[in-house]
Amino acid sequence: MTDRAESQGHYEFVEHTADIAVKAYGESLEEAFAVAAGAMFDIMTDGSAISPVETVEFEVESVDIEGLLVGFLSDLIVLHEVQDYVLTDFEVTLLDERRLRVTARGETFDDSKHGHGHHIKGVSYHMMEIFEGAGETPSYVQVLFDV
Repeated sequence: MTDRAESQGHYEFVEHTADIAVKAYGESLEEAFAVAAGAMFDIMTDGSAISPVETVEFEVESVDIEGLLVGFLSDLIVLHEVQDYVLTDFEVTLLDERRLRVTARGETFDDSKHGHGHHIKGVSYHMMEIFEGAGETPSYVQVLFDV
C-alpha cells in the first residue's frame, strides 16, 4: 500500500508488526479525522475508487476527543459491515469536545469495482495520538486499525 493525498490533508503508514497504523494530517483536527476515515476505506477496499452517489450523516458523542475518533471510525466500520457502504468525501464538524457531526458520500460495496483490501475489525486506543496544530503546523491523528 502507498501513502495517498486526500484534499488538503494526507496520510502515511506507521510501522506496526501485526496491525495497520496510520498518521493522518490536515489543516484542522476535523480534516485530520476525515483523512483518517479516507485512509481506512483505502485499506478496506485496497485503495479503489468510490463514487460519491449517496450521502450518509450521523453524530458521535463521547467523553473525550480520543473517544470521538474511535467512535467515528467505529461507526464507519459498522456502516461498511452492516449496510455494505464504502464511503469517501468526509466532512467532519467538531460541535464541541464531546460531539461531532459527519457527512460522508459513497455507494454500496461492489466486489468487482472496489476489490478487497484488509478486513478491519476495529479501532484501537493503542498508539493513538491527536495533535491540534496551529499556524503552519498541521494537525494530525494517529490511529491503529485492528486487522
